[in-house]
Formats: sequence, structure tokens, C-alpha cells
Amino acid sequence: MTFFTRTALVFALVGILFQPIPATGHGPEGKKESTHHEASEEAMKVQHERMANFKKGADMVPDAIIHSDAKLAGEGADLLDNSLKGHEKDVPHKNRSRAKEFQGLYVEMGKRTKQLKAAVRTDDLPKSAVAYGRILETCATCYKKFRD
Repeated sequence: MTFFTRTALVFALVGILFQPIPATGHGPEGKKESTHHEASEEAMKVQHERMANFKKGADMVPDAIIHSDAKLAGEGADLLDNSLKGHEKDVPHKNRSRAKEFQGLYVEMGKRTKQLKAAVRTDDLPKSAVAYGRILETCATCYKKFRD
């Protein structure tokens, strides 16, 4: 085989590999159905909104405890509690095969939030501070295991 023949074969192979081929296997472009990925993006958006509300409540509680404002602490605790509602459809960012553990952390977060609310209702701010710290402990565990 001569050099010219080998070169021609290489160019022919490269030409075949880079030949544009229409992606007909994906169906017609005019009719696009919602994919699982799009649905999960919407669910992730709702989850992020819920976590933004959780953060807002989480920011209120320590300020309220420091300033001995039981009313503000109660509002923050209520916001924390309300932001957890609807978590059953949430999925982690990573380690999705461990979604059951992820949901377990949500349940634990709910329990700890109820403890915070009870401490705030009794106007026991030191106990509220401890309960808030336990919530942060759950947050840190979840972030370590399930965030990017």
C-alpha cells in the first residue's frame, strides 16, 4: 500500500466520521414533549424556593435569640416549619440513590424545628438556641452528603 493510498483512506474515514447525519431518532422537532429532565428542573426550582424560605427563617431565629425577641423567634420558627411542607418530592443534588436517607434528614429537620417552636413558645431562649443549633447540625449533615 502506497503512501498516497493510505492517506486517501485516512481522509475518507475522517470524512465519513464527520459527515453530518440528522438526528431522526429524536422525533420531529415541532412537537417537543416534556422530558423527565425538565420535570426534575421544575421540582428542583420549587425545592430551592422552599430552601430560600427556610434560610430566611433560619436567619431570623439567631437574631431574635440574641436580642431576646421571642415574637421574632416564633415567626422565624414558624417560617422554618412551613418551609419544610411538601418536601416529600424533593431530591438531593447528588447521591440520588440515597434519596431515602435524604428524606430522613427532612423528617429529622421537622422534629428539630418542632422542638425549636416549643422552646420559643415557653420563652426559653437558651433552650431555643440549643434547638436552633441542632437544626444547623442537620443542615450541615445534609449539605455534606447531598450538595455539590
